[in-house]
Amino acid sequence: MTDSFSTQPQWLAGFALPADPSGAVIALDFGDAGLWAGRVEAGRVVGSETETRIRPEVLDARIAAYLRDTGAVDAGTPEAFGELVVVVGRGRHSLIGHDSSLTMGYEHLRLVRLGLDDVIEATVPEANRAHGMIVELAGAAPVDAVLLGPGHDAWPGLWEALTERGFSVLQPGDDFPEVFGGDDRPTDLLEPVAEAPAIRAWEDSGDHPALVDPADYGLDRFGNAASDASDGERLDDDGEGVAAEQPQGLRGRVVALGIVVMLAVGGGAVALALNAHESNGPELSSADSTAPTSKASATGQEPERVNISVDQGDLDAARAPMSQYTTPPPPPPPPKETAQRPTEAQPGPKPPAPTRHKTKTIPNPIPGLPPIVIG
Repeated sequence: MTDSFSTQPQWLAGFALPADPSGAVIALDFGDAGLWAGRVEAGRVVGSETETRIRPEVLDARIAAYLRDTGAVDAGTPEAFGELVVVVGRGRHSLIGHDSSLTMGYEHLRLVRLGLDDVIEATVPEANRAHGMIVELAGAAPVDAVLLGPGHDAWPGLWEALTERGFSVLQPGDDFPEVFGGDDRPTDLLEPVAEAPAIRAWEDSGDHPALVDPADYGLDRFGNAASDASDGERLDDDGEGVAAEQPQGLRGRVVALGIVVMLAVGGGAVALALNAHESNGPELSSADSTAPTSKASATGQEPERVNISVDQGDLDAARAPMSQYTTPPPPPPPPKETAQRPTEAQPGPKPPAPTRHKTKTIPNPIPGLPPIVIG
């Protein structure tokens, strides 16, 4: 790490810095003296800060504690942990340009694997402190780039940690990022948009006629066929004749309803007349029809009945007493069976016992053998 804070360090010459950057440019280096950060303006370091608590041996102890606490390495005793700190220091130097390293212990440990992800996770507090130093030196200005010195190789994962926090981290030979600081002048590439006239339903619609005029299609404002002036006219306030604005659809429906009512009344009258004609018998003249009525009213006797040609047999059949229906008696019950049905199969006669055939034997002349059967 450089000890010169007032002039430009030697390793800053490897960066192509803009003459007038829009934000702050911060230089960062790491070494045995700690973590150093400085703000660069016009090719010179105008302010710097050093954190002496962040040194390589502090990183080794932090990484060793992380491996022990996560169970990656069994280093429960103080002796084993001290050996792990030394092994981690050797493995940290082996991570330059690699993602992992494998280092052998010398007494209490065998093989210790150290990955770049382990270093990044273990050194989160130190990376947060580096972040704070950069923000303090930048002040209110945005950070355009962070320049890493040659000592950053002793801290594997520093570049990745700062990149995850949103900084543009550069190494010697990298191009300076293109940033846009903005300008205060308004752009006049686009013309202002004129405000559209406000059209409200409650305002006068005469200023904004409808897109389609119903009169062009022979319709009124109700959507019906426009009526002629001869259908009825009314006078407006000025005394001019104005066609009556009565919807044709409603007038047609009223006329149709009247026709239906007239047809219904006429049909009912015709039906009543036909019914009366059929029930009163033959037609009578006006004089004949009024004569019995006037005579009955004058004398108070029963009016004369009109004889109708009806078959006498039909009259006798109609006057006969009405026959009543008599319910027939129920059928007699079926005869009861006296014999009981067998519930079980009756056993038949026993078969005759087989006759045993009597065999005839003679003694066997050989002693000890059974007799001989001869029939």
